[in-house]
Amino acid sequence: MASKATKAKPKSRLRPGQLDDLVLGYMKKHKGELPITATKVAQGIKRSSGAVGNCLGRLEKEKKVKLAGKKPRRYDLARTTK
Repeated sequence: MASKATKAKPKSRLRPGQLDDLVLGYMKKHKGELPITATKVAQGIKRSSGAVGNCLGRLEKEKKVKLAGKKPRRYDLARTTK
């Protein structure tokens, strides 16, 4: 009997920068939930929380999001991105 993991469709590979667009798009669509954790965003866009966490760290350096809480790490949109 095959497990559910082997039956699931593999996710398509994203182009460079595409994850940034997915993360920012999710955050803009769910402004009422901000600040938000990488795990919550990852569940919403169906991507790994590690990849989303790395993406949020990169977006923070680019000043597109800001760190709103350290434990757990929670992010909000930067004023210029809202």
